[in-house]
Amino acid sequence: MNSKVLRQFLSDHWGKVVGGLIGLIIGLSIILFGFWRSVLLFTCIALGIYLGRMFDRHEGLQNFLQRVWPDSD
Repeated sequence: MNSKVLRQFLSDHWGKVVGGLIGLIIGLSIILFGFWRSVLLFTCIALGIYLGRMFDRHEGLQNFLQRVWPDSD
């Protein structure tokens, strides 16, 4: 397959490709680890992505804790 055709296909069907890959990863993890271990794995991944995004935005730990446990006035 020509690289130009492949790039055009990926740009036209980006959501389908990403969705298919995510489904493949989830399916394989359930088969390999079991349902609850996979849920724990994806929860940890989501938490890591959230914390990484927070640090990319230069939000400190104090801002995070203040959002989680706001001061009660």
